[in-house]
This record gives sequence, structure tokens and C-alpha cells, in this order.
Amino acid sequence: MIVAGRSVGVCFCHDREVTKRVLVFSHASVVAANQSVYAELRSLGHELLIVTPDTWRHDFSQHPFHPEAHAGLQGCLLPLRVSRAGAPQRFRYRGSLHRNSAIRAFDPEVCIIEEESFSLAGLQCARFARSKALPYAIQAAENLDRSMPWPAKRWRRVVLRHASLVIARSRAAGDRAIGWGAMPDNVDVVPHGIDGVVETITPRREGVVGYVGRLVESKGLTDLLQAVAMDESLSLEVVGDGELRTLFSPLPARVRWHGALAPERVAEFYESISVLALPSRTTPTWTEQFGRVIIEALAVGRPVVAYDSGEIPWVSEMTGITLVPEGDVRGLSEALRRNAYGDEGVRLGELGRAAVLQHFTNESVAKRLDAWVNSTTGN
Repeated sequence: MIVAGRSVGVCFCHDREVTKRVLVFSHASVVAANQSVYAELRSLGHELLIVTPDTWRHDFSQHPFHPEAHAGLQGCLLPLRVSRAGAPQRFRYRGSLHRNSAIRAFDPEVCIIEEESFSLAGLQCARFARSKALPYAIQAAENLDRSMPWPAKRWRRVVLRHASLVIARSRAAGDRAIGWGAMPDNVDVVPHGIDGVVETITPRREGVVGYVGRLVESKGLTDLLQAVAMDESLSLEVVGDGELRTLFSPLPARVRWHGALAPERVAEFYESISVLALPSRTTPTWTEQFGRVIIEALAVGRPVVAYDSGEIPWVSEMTGITLVPEGDVRGLSEALRRNAYGDEGVRLGELGRAAVLQHFTNESVAKRLDAWVNSTTGN
């Protein structure tokens, strides 16, 4: 099948009876690594069609980028034109989803909408699913009751109320969704997953603190630089880009900035450090929703020190990472040293790795989605 000049097929698993035809809407899937959970879902026996924007933008580059398929999902992507590419809550798909020939030929039985209920795309995709009488799941990652226009509040309630499953990315996000109109029995905490964990933890370079993420004030970079400066036994290596890149020009003492790295190189970076720092700060419009880098670092056996902001304490309950009161720079410095040297950090890294294997792999997340998909009755 040819759509918009691209070949689109049905992603089919041949070694097991197919259970359902699953239509996925996901702007995050413009990045191949974010499709991993759907590759796992496919391996459980489902046909997949993943609708994603045909182009996307981010703050770190002037040039747009285009989706590529994850290994094993070739032919599963349906890139469609969008308006406002790069704005997760304000973009929408152009044209009619109802009249799209690839979607009609796929004839979905169930729908997963990896968008927020108050986003324009979330509304658009939920309307499509309801018009086709498709059971649908909707993502809920927002954990703040932010002010928004009354039309968005109204359609958020409708979208949540009619969802067969609300995929809450944290406990607080699930509570918010219920307060906004989701049926409590339909809300399930299903965190983001990663591909897996290392079988053997490699020896670490002691004293090396790592940071991975956006270079913005809400991530606590100023606090982190101060904490490292307080202890001459610590050095800092930073991966990421953003508006605070000026903090690294010129480079402070014992600090190295790597810029933005490809996902496969980020995994290598985690193994090159002794401890990961995530001193996220709460703002009036944002607080940490999950902290995916925590799970990524623990997956290779590296301990994590983080502020107790947003959903980080919830993640800590399951992983045992070290928490520091938000804004306590001296406490941050001391915790980083304890984790960067000696047996304590090694022990915490091993415990965290075991927790990730149990709760936070894409395989475990896909199994939970599979159970929901198989429980639905399609059109």
C-alpha cells in the first residue's frame, strides 16, 4: 500500500496466532527507540499500525527530523502530515483520519493513544476511536493541575471518561486523571519502559558524576554545578543541550560537556560514570513526571541521587535511589560523594538494576498492554 509516497504494510507476527489489530497514535514514535514497547507488543501476537507525525522538531536543532522504524517494525509506521510539529499538546494530524486509506484497510479493533487527554491530537484521535466504536487507551503523564482554557478542560473530561484504559505514567498522574473525569477502575499505573538491563555490571570510574537531560533551569543544573564545586573529589560529565548551555562555556573546573548524544551512545555514557544526578526543581508549571534517566542509569547498575521533587519519590520507593530534599545543595554534594565512592553506590546500583528488571522493562510494560488489548471487544 502506498500512502503519501511511502510504502505502508501490516506488521504481522508469523510465529503466533494474532490476537488483535492495534492502531497506535504516538508522536513520541518519531524516535525509533520510543517504539520498543510496540515491538514487544507485536512479539506477543498482534498486528500493529503506528501513526506518527511525518516530521518533528525539537529545541536542540534548527532542522526537523523524520520517523524511522525500530528493528522489527519495518512497514508498521504510517507517517502523516501534522500542523505545529514539535508542540506535543498543540499539534494535530492534517486531513481526515476516517478517510485515510491505510487506516481503513487496516480495520483496527483497538486503539492506543500515546497523547495527553487535553492535547489537540489526543482529542482528535479519541474522537476517531469513538466514532468507530473502538475501545481506546489514553496516556496520562501530567501530574500538575495546571491552568488551561475551559474548552481543553471540557474535552479532557470527555476523553478520559470514555477511555477503556488510562495509562498513567505515575501514581500522581493516575490520581489527576481520576480527578479530571477518568473512571477509577479504568486507570492503571503503567510506567515508561526501557529495552532491558545489562547481564553484568561493569566496574565504574569512582568520583564521576553524570547528568543526562535538557539543559534548563527546572532540571537543577545550577544546583548540580554548585554541589560538584563543593567537593574536589568529584567531577561532572554532562550529556544534553538547551538554553543553559552557556553554563558550560567556558567549562567550569572538573566539568565536561558532551552535548547531545545518540541513544546508543547515551547507554555507553551511563557505564562511564559512577553515579547519576537528577536534581529536578519544581516550577509553577512543571514538576518531574517520572525521570526516565533514573531507570536508564539503574539498568546498567549505576546508582542515582535525586531531589525529592515531583514523582521521583514514587520511583525511589521501587528502586531505592538516594533522595535529597529539593534545594539542599550541600546535601546533594554529600550524597553524590557517598554514591560515587566505595561499596554503598555499588550496592544501590545492583538493587536498582534488579528493580528495573522487575518493573520497568518494555517487555513487562508490553505484557500489561497485551492483557488489556486481549480483554477488549472491538467493533
